[in-house]
Amino acid sequence: MRLTHCAPLALLIPLYLLGLLHLPVSFAQSPRAQELRIGGIFDLTGGGALWGKTERNSFLLACRDFETKYPNYKVTPIVEDSMFSSRHTVTALHKLISIDKLSSIVGATWETTVPMLPICETKRVVCLSPSYHGKEYYSRPWSYNFTAWFDDREYARVLAKHMNGSGIKRVAVFAALTPYYDSLVESFLSDTTSTVVTNQRMVLEERDFRSIITKVPKDVDAILMLLDNAGQIQAFLKQWSEIRSDRPPVFSDDLIVYLDPPDDIHRFGFDFFYSYPVFDQKTADEFTKRYTQQYGVPPEGSSGAVTYDETMILLGCMKKTDPQMSVRECVASTIGYKGYSGEFSFNGKQTVTNRTIGVKKLTQS
Repeated sequence: MRLTHCAPLALLIPLYLLGLLHLPVSFAQSPRAQELRIGGIFDLTGGGALWGKTERNSFLLACRDFETKYPNYKVTPIVEDSMFSSRHTVTALHKLISIDKLSSIVGATWETTVPMLPICETKRVVCLSPSYHGKEYYSRPWSYNFTAWFDDREYARVLAKHMNGSGIKRVAVFAALTPYYDSLVESFLSDTTSTVVTNQRMVLEERDFRSIITKVPKDVDAILMLLDNAGQIQAFLKQWSEIRSDRPPVFSDDLIVYLDPPDDIHRFGFDFFYSYPVFDQKTADEFTKRYTQQYGVPPEGSSGAVTYDETMILLGCMKKTDPQMSVRECVASTIGYKGYSGEFSFNGKQTVTNRTIGVKKLTQS
């Protein structure tokens, strides 16, 4: 008899729980911010760490600012270290895609982004490069790869134009073997009117340049030095000054300004000219102020503002209100974006317009 009386109560319990499932969501759940998960791959421990750490910090700064601007969204950034290695970059990319299940990524630093391109395309992951824009971007069309960085070819084109206008007739070329410097050398050779008396390429580990220095003709009018790191550049300058008495002007990209300039460079007796990305000074100063307020130190390198802008664009497209437009299509349709790195547009392409490279002479302190 006791079981008979308990049976109706037992039936009521599941009916009560079933009724809870049909309560309005606003009543059953507390409001939660929508999560946006985004990846970043930057060189934090390798040869590009000076720029990579600034890119990482700028990426995180943009994520914070986006949350502040859109409080209904929670941004979850996941950062990996490329170690300035193609192998580690690919490993980091696969981790973000396969384990973290991300489909929107900013990175990697400099030319370590190159091995990412076919993977991003195959996996249909939107990838934005903050500091590389080499020939890989214009040698074939991409759907998922974008870069807001300055055209690397222009780093060499403006140097060639400067030399052409300065009456330089004979130039010696020394460059590292990397995808970035491959683009620069090709661009320079196609634009220069000077005679290239020597064109030497060397691996990143090379430190002994004495043999090739002695073979350079004495009447060379200029040196195009596109070496990859401080050790190579300092070794080259020191060895030239020990072997030769002539001091032709040296042309380089803006890596030269990060080598404790100018005294540690000018002490060898050379005049230096370098190509550099031109930013709108007002917005560049605004970014430097914003970055310094957050981290207590100014940004290093030139790519922090670009990283910030790319991150904001990507997050904005992930938040997009038009359900018919994919993140990829949203990024490609960016026109007239006004960011810390200036105003630029993708105009349906994988690279931006409205970027300018200039030439400066490195002055002594």
